[in-house]
Amino acid sequence: RYFKEKGIIVDVTQRGKATLQMADGQLIESVPERYLETALPKVGGSAIILAGDSKNAKGELLERNSHLGKAVVQIYQDMNVVTLSLDDIAEWCGGLD
Repeated sequence: RYFKEKGIIVDVTQRGKATLQMADGQLIESVPERYLETALPKVGGSAIILAGDSKNAKGELLERNSHLGKAVVQIYQDMNVVTLSLDDIAEWCGGLD
């Protein structure tokens, strides 16, 4: 029903389930993780790192190479530049605090 629809995770309610806010403002609760897919930011957009030494760090996507499956992110907090797998980042829509 919501295949290919865009939404933002607003809460993780229990292990493996999330509450989403869809683009039209509708809230959908208890969505299993297996039904979710991360979105990648455009170059210049904000990203969150999902795995590795910099897990949970936020930064700016500097480069994205789909053929190699790699991304280059500059971390906001310390300005370090890291190269990661595209699987290890997602678009960040929240605040940068």
